[in-house]
Amino acid sequence: MRTKTLLITIQLFLLSLLSYAQYNVLLNFNDTNGAKPLYGSLTPSGKKLFGMTSNGGINNKGVIFSIDTNGGGYKDLFDFNGTTGEVPFSSLVLSGNKFYGMTYMGGMYGNGVIFSVDTNGNGYKDLFDFNGTNGFTPLGSLIIAGNKLYGLMWVAGTNSDGFVFCLDTNGNAFKDLFDFSGTNGVTPRGSLTLSGNKLYGMTSGGGANSDGLIFSIDTNGSGYKDLFDFNGLNGTNPWGSLTLSGNRLYGVTAQGGAIGDGVVFSIDTNGSGYKDLLDFDGVTNGKSPYGQPIISGNTLYGTTQYGGANQDGLIYSIDTNGNGYRNLQDFSNAKGKYPLSPLTIAGNKLYGMTHWGGTDSLGVIFSLRDTTVTGTIELNKDMASIKLFPSPFSQNINIEVLGDGVTMIQLFNVLGENAGTYKLDHGLNSINTSALPEGVYVARIQNKDARISRKLIKVH
Repeated sequence: MRTKTLLITIQLFLLSLLSYAQYNVLLNFNDTNGAKPLYGSLTPSGKKLFGMTSNGGINNKGVIFSIDTNGGGYKDLFDFNGTTGEVPFSSLVLSGNKFYGMTYMGGMYGNGVIFSVDTNGNGYKDLFDFNGTNGFTPLGSLIIAGNKLYGLMWVAGTNSDGFVFCLDTNGNAFKDLFDFSGTNGVTPRGSLTLSGNKLYGMTSGGGANSDGLIFSIDTNGSGYKDLFDFNGLNGTNPWGSLTLSGNRLYGVTAQGGAIGDGVVFSIDTNGSGYKDLLDFDGVTNGKSPYGQPIISGNTLYGTTQYGGANQDGLIYSIDTNGNGYRNLQDFSNAKGKYPLSPLTIAGNKLYGMTHWGGTDSLGVIFSLRDTTVTGTIELNKDMASIKLFPSPFSQNINIEVLGDGVTMIQLFNVLGENAGTYKLDHGLNSINTSALPEGVYVARIQNKDARISRKLIKVH
């Protein structure tokens, strides 16, 4: 009986370890330092996060900012002034020492711009001005491939239903690659996802049922394919982008599903195997997700604009197979409310922003640590960082030690039994786990000064 009790205690301890989450407000926007971030996510680079707010700053037209991942070192890098653009509704995309982005308004014609800026805030350049005919008021973010930027315009184009476009990173060769026309989609309110020479995206309306669709298109503008049509019951009004993992795409719709408050879904890149992973119910598990989910291992993380204990939105996680839903954090006015920006993973934490709430009711930057988040693990500033991948794993666990200090990794099964101890060297380490059975393991990484645990899952 004592042994059985001990095993149950160990299992409960491991489960509590795997489900632990800690929320912190890193910054309250106060108008001077920016206000009301909308739709754009944070962009990590090293120990810093970069982003934009739609309002606030010197001219109350939005700012580009940086902040340390620990919440210190906030810096207003650039203030939009109207001529240079205003009201950015997008994320920054990083290439080398430059960021690229878009603003919803401003520029030469008042219809928004595409810009570049150095990571230190210098060297701002207006690369392209939307003039109404070639698009106006862009809502989504850019992606980059080589020297090309790709994006979606939610209005304008040949049929006034939006289009896919590309532009060289120097601002030249703007091209309308594909025009939506209603039946093949209308009003894409999000960003593209790149895999090889294929772009994947969604439109919030149009398609066979006028409820939106998922599409693919080659980067040269050919080969358009309607992969899936939403019909209301399986989701409607997709607002955001798709997240790619292997040959599966993951996304959300803002409405539709069994209750009508949105769904989380997955689908193969060829358009088959659509699965409704979660139906939001408007109260306990959230309502109206607007940002795409992000993936860590076999776990999806996302936010909903409404729902939760205070009806101010929440942070959720769910397994990629649709099981294991968890409400990780209910927003409230003090902690931020109405998250309308996608989450970002940096190190072993989730980072995000809310549009409202906080000390001045102008939004916050927050972090959330959840033990199922994989990625770069920071022991502390004086020790090593490591990367564990993949998770789930089948044969080998790859461990890249990015600094000095890490000495070993231990694997424990759900009974708390040591399934293996391995010495780690600087650089890439590969551990053969073919002798281990399928299941959940806890990886304990340690040196003489610190110890951190992470969940890993073994499959066939």
